[in-house]
Amino acid sequence: MLTVSSDSGYVEDAFGWASQRALDWVQTTVQTGDGTPGNLPSYWAGYPSRDMFYSRDICHQAAGAHLLGLDAENFAMFRHFARSATPARKWFPIWAFHFDGRIAALDYHNDEHFVREIPAVFDLCYRALEQYDWTGDRRWLDDPDLAAYYETSVGEFVTAHDADGDGIPEAGGTADIFLGTATYNEREAPLLIAGDGLATQYAVLRKLGRDAAADRIQATYQSWWNGEQFARGVTKEGLDFDWGLESHTLAALFGITGSGERNERFLDYCEAKMASNPPLNIESKSYYPELLFKNGRDESAWSWTKQLIDSRDDYPEISFTVVDHLVVGLLGLRPQAGAALTIESHLPQEIGRLTADHVRIGDWDLCITQEARRCTEVTVHSGPGPLTVTVGTATHLIQPGETVRVETKDPS
Repeated sequence: MLTVSSDSGYVEDAFGWASQRALDWVQTTVQTGDGTPGNLPSYWAGYPSRDMFYSRDICHQAAGAHLLGLDAENFAMFRHFARSATPARKWFPIWAFHFDGRIAALDYHNDEHFVREIPAVFDLCYRALEQYDWTGDRRWLDDPDLAAYYETSVGEFVTAHDADGDGIPEAGGTADIFLGTATYNEREAPLLIAGDGLATQYAVLRKLGRDAAADRIQATYQSWWNGEQFARGVTKEGLDFDWGLESHTLAALFGITGSGERNERFLDYCEAKMASNPPLNIESKSYYPELLFKNGRDESAWSWTKQLIDSRDDYPEISFTVVDHLVVGLLGLRPQAGAALTIESHLPQEIGRLTADHVRIGDWDLCITQEARRCTEVTVHSGPGPLTVTVGTATHLIQPGETVRVETKDPS
């Protein structure tokens, strides 16, 4: 079982709360001897008042769930969503299910009137493929339902919703979630195309190795720059440059904003708006540490992480993502196909040491310690052979039972 220790009692206490609370949300049961049906392997992913799991939520909870050993639950839920994307629903997946697999009627009236948001289509693909990076489990690639979903999402789904033939699906511009929206931001303007929808589509295309198509999507997004910021999306009147919450922050998270000076200026804009116009729903804030850690803004990322920790909010996404931020975010973990790992410390000034023990990468069981920005130590407890681990510019093949300690130059 994953454990975290640190020179910071605050970090240890936060991990203890988040890991236990996340595990409390597991809903997996089996059919009883009297024939009472059980639940799918699943965990709660949505409002605590709703006994359901939602597509957007499991996408963001999946990494933390993997760290806590919930691979069976991740696989069952993602596959359940994949199976629900049918021609009758124009390749949109269902928005929410009950734990026994029934469609949640609260968000579904019929195949033409149900909650659907374009980013979820691609987010499910991206996060499922990300689980292959964590686990190395070929089912994430080869399972017929998931494999078909990846193909239809970047194929038939786009064609069915692309009125102008530019390879980008559009929403109807009504801002009615039961008719389909362009963005995860349900309080957004009636956008036809949104930054988060475009960014998740871009990320999936990159993940699938379809770089030419990804380049075209990114070029479209880059044309939304006005010299100060990117637009949050497109309305019937043209580009909309108001603050977009997810349609701005998820664009930067999924990398469609690129790198260099323009990206840094846009991140400055996002950080200022995140502080001055925070979202009303705390689950939207749960993306902020991931966004900022990925872009090397570690002190800001840690500040937002502490807000989530201190809230002790009972929305399930918070506990799962706090686990993720404390391990993946702070240690800077990037797995590749369950067979390699890149590590880069993102510890803020107030944390001198952080150890995560029993981190699972594919079939390997690891202990990883960061000492500020000075040193990274990796122990491979067990595994099928040497694991490829990259720290900084150095790559090591670490055998089971071996510990490698890498001294790094503190960039601060």
